[in-house]
Amino acid sequence: MTTQPAPDLRSLAPGVLAALGWQGCQVVTARALSTPRVVLCELDEREHARRQESGLPPTADALLLRCRVAVDPAFLERPSPVRIRGAVAARASWRSARANLAEFGAFGARVAVLPARVARQDAVRAEAIYHGFGLVTVEKPHEVIQSPDTYVSTKRTWVHRLVEEIVYDAVLSRKPLSAGTWAAMRS
Repeated sequence: MTTQPAPDLRSLAPGVLAALGWQGCQVVTARALSTPRVVLCELDEREHARRQESGLPPTADALLLRCRVAVDPAFLERPSPVRIRGAVAARASWRSARANLAEFGAFGARVAVLPARVARQDAVRAEAIYHGFGLVTVEKPHEVIQSPDTYVSTKRTWVHRLVEEIVYDAVLSRKPLSAGTWAAMRS
């Protein structure tokens, strides 16, 4: 069996974001729920400024977040400093993309960027529809085969806030995403 390399996100990101209608999103790598993921988000400038003025860094550790909430329960009710649009996995196979994105459904949309011959397979499209995944072709111009389910439950838990804090930390410590970083994200 021949393994295909993961697509290069640097060249894909603008076209994929435009195809999805998500221009203006930041693309960051975050280890959310123990799996590295490429997350698309928008910074809430007002909440970010408030956090900077207060000297309040991201609380990207579960134990630290639980301690912060014990001291200040209202912290969970504050607006998030980031709005997560979703996660994207550019992979050569549906199985690999699905595995990377599976646990992320509670936090935002999930989009698999796949070769057109894979994304157009009836079985892949049916499974993507059933589970709410979006499918976008890796070939330019990027075609949205299936739009992602963008519904996210309004019932929030401390885990939702933890993921937002992890993504916020990734935004603040953002390094340019290289082809090597993206390839390392392959599952």
